[in-house]
Amino acid sequence: MSNPFRNATYAQAIALLDAHHGDQDALVFRDQRFSFADLRRESDAASRRFAALGLKAGDKVGILMPNRPEFVWSWLGAAQMGLVCVMLNTRLRRDEIAYQLGQSDCRAVIVADAGDGPDFLTALAELCPGLRHGAPGAIAGEPLPLLEFVIICEDTNRGYAGALTWAGLDGASGAMPEMADDPASPAIISYSSGTTALPKGAMISHCLWRKAWDIGIRVDLTADDCLYLAIPMFGSMATMNGIAPYWVRGAKVVLGEQFDAGACLAAIAREKVTGMHVLPPILRQLLAHEDFRRSNTSSLRLAYTLSIDPEILAQVEDELGVPGTITGYGMTETTTVVTRNRWDDPREVRHATQGWPLPDLEVAIVDPGTLVPMAAGEPGEIWVRGYSVMLGYYKKPEETARAITSDGWLRTGDWGRQDDTGRVTLLGRLGDTYKSRGFNVSPAEVEYVLQRHPSVEVCAIVGVPDDRHGEVGIAFVVPAAEGSAQEADLLGYLKPRIAAYKMPARVFLIDALPLTSGTGKVQKFKLREEALDRLGLVPPALRRPASA
Repeated sequence: MSNPFRNATYAQAIALLDAHHGDQDALVFRDQRFSFADLRRESDAASRRFAALGLKAGDKVGILMPNRPEFVWSWLGAAQMGLVCVMLNTRLRRDEIAYQLGQSDCRAVIVADAGDGPDFLTALAELCPGLRHGAPGAIAGEPLPLLEFVIICEDTNRGYAGALTWAGLDGASGAMPEMADDPASPAIISYSSGTTALPKGAMISHCLWRKAWDIGIRVDLTADDCLYLAIPMFGSMATMNGIAPYWVRGAKVVLGEQFDAGACLAAIAREKVTGMHVLPPILRQLLAHEDFRRSNTSSLRLAYTLSIDPEILAQVEDELGVPGTITGYGMTETTTVVTRNRWDDPREVRHATQGWPLPDLEVAIVDPGTLVPMAAGEPGEIWVRGYSVMLGYYKKPEETARAITSDGWLRTGDWGRQDDTGRVTLLGRLGDTYKSRGFNVSPAEVEYVLQRHPSVEVCAIVGVPDDRHGEVGIAFVVPAAEGSAQEADLLGYLKPRIAAYKMPARVFLIDALPLTSGTGKVQKFKLREEALDRLGLVPPALRRPASA
């Protein structure tokens, strides 16, 4: 069957979902059920709300909220009318929120004000004093000169005179705006940590829907499938590589506010869940839960496992009992998955490789120094080309030019190889970025903050393996001559300024950073070796491979 979403915009995709699956469950949240017809109705209502504020195609709208239906309505309602959704990590601190809202030129931001969650309103009020005593549409100021509207999902604005409420905006009788008609136009800005000091906003087009269909091919998704989703919706793996692939097949998504092993096990049994994303912490919590042995998890057939560790993959398949335990290769800049195996391929293939390219996507392995393509089986940098490569980094032309070649190849910065059948094996990161608690961390971004402590002369951060979080950062600091740097003080300085997953686990004080002669670049491989030695860890290259 050809891809029915090949040239679809958001509006066209949502109309197709309603036309083909209208009465079927699309979203389950707590005790609420929303059909695909509801999905379209709520998305249209969101578009009317945005139009009533005067927002027009090309305007940026930030979404800063935990997992809840309003996230979906905001995302779909904005994107289908040509607004660009800026997906904001709910773990960000105030200054990080300010940077991403400001750099992306957001005119509006939608927040949740749940009592047990982060206090986004207080953070925004500190950035925009007019939020407390001003009027809606007149709250802008430094450092957010373009931000006009803060929209709260709850029915009360908690005394913030400059805020609006979702319910208070007309989503029923207002006029429907024109829908976006160019599938190649931007619909999402998703910030991705890279090698620069500040994060970059990858612009993703309406091609998400075309990709969603192709993602489902290798795992045989049908309307009878069901995804349990409790990973954060601001991440690309939740929306682009989670919700959308299930919806285009008419399958439902059961949404968890955050991961809770007991709630997950109950949902699997109640809703006959067939697929879920499995991170190492999720796996540990499920296997350790008191209800695990007596819960009916027999409906599970797909585990999208965010690890290439053979021991983790074996646990998911053997102990969690999921026959379709698979990985894949992709990144935010490629609208997620580029390569994937079939879910029923032999175990040794699924556990050892990340699969071959999806339709209409190309992968090349290239020597990063000479830019010469590598022979099959030889390692090099993974390059990707095709319709789902990002449009570029928002307002960062130099970074875009470094990432995307003139003939359309995205230089991923990942190290891997490709065999003669086309299957890719991910070997690691060419650069310094590491993944902690399921999120990419740019050491340069943390260094940028730490460097501003008066007791720090210079610093560098490297990632090392960690049993609990996958990887963690280790900071090496050369103290300033007049300073009195202490590990506890430096960690205390960082804590309120960066997200928890970016926090270094340790700070080591050293006399000087190791530098490359001539270029003066920090030799991070030496720091990584020193960190492993100080922590008593065995370097990954020396570990014994797990038995098959």
